Amino acid sequence: MTDPARVDLHTTTITSSADAVYRRLEDVGQWSQMFEPTIHGAELARNGNKQTIQLWATANGEPKTWVSERELDPVARTIRFAQTVTSPPVAEMAGEWKVVPLSEDSCTVELTHTYRAEHDSAESLAWIARAVETNSTKELSALRFACERDADSELSPFTFTDSVDTTVDPVLLFSFLDRGELWAGRLEHVAEAEMKEFSDGLQLLRMRTRTPDGDTHVTESYRVSQSPARLLYKQVTLPALLTLHTGEWTITPAGESWRVTSKHTVAIDPEAVPKVLGPSATVSDAKQLARRNLGNNSLRTLEAAVRWAGTAVSQR
Repeated sequence: MTDPARVDLHTTTITSSADAVYRRLEDVGQWSQMFEPTIHGAELARNGNKQTIQLWATANGEPKTWVSERELDPVARTIRFAQTVTSPPVAEMAGEWKVVPLSEDSCTVELTHTYRAEHDSAESLAWIARAVETNSTKELSALRFACERDADSELSPFTFTDSVDTTVDPVLLFSFLDRGELWAGRLEHVAEAEMKEFSDGLQLLRMRTRTPDGDTHVTESYRVSQSPARLLYKQVTLPALLTLHTGEWTITPAGESWRVTSKHTVAIDPEAVPKVLGPSATVSDAKQLARRNLGNNSLRTLEAAVRWAGTAVSQR
């Protein structure tokens, strides 16, 4: 990396074993559930301790995606990374995660970034510095929370799925799911929908959704469209009961049919439960409500997609 470059260091101390912390940093597939800025993370390739990953995340409120090469060292508990496909205004970005044990159940995490802006612009460098500061602070705080949280705690995220099988054209099914801006005219529980599209399949979908009691609420989700069979999303405007909501739509072969699946991962805010559901309500009650409401909406969307795709075929 050539000068002028900037180096930033962020640290935190975590009450958890160094190995447990390292494992969370290695598994980028779970980052969207842990790190607020991360929309989606995926391992593209791996050869020994060499790993290629792609991240979709927000930086200063803007959705971005980039590809990084990572060098994993579980013995030293370090992960070195360097972006090979950057996103403007970043020209170069590299760094390191380092987990330093303090005792059997505590450690320090150091996160270093070294970066340079396109055209060595001072304005762009300041933009990157703000993003690095904001995201690093949020990520280390979230890492500490996730590692210190009891694995069996009611605070832990839980996942559920709903599916329908159909013989209609999977291309049409994906088109229905992908065109979120049309959902207000296609789904009864969606009152309004608008969508902004960015590069590399990134989308921002804003919806006003009707609840079973007739009320409406607004949600915003960043989505990653991976045509022709996968669409991932992370809700960034959350209802009062939730601290996390990520999801995924997939279309997979099922014998001579196609299986369309909706997957949700959510976490409950325990402090909101008595405020929203009443003083006698429990986190378990909130989980059941989230499962029922989100599952019902998913099934209605899946069934509408199948009907629409079948109608589109008959009108050809």
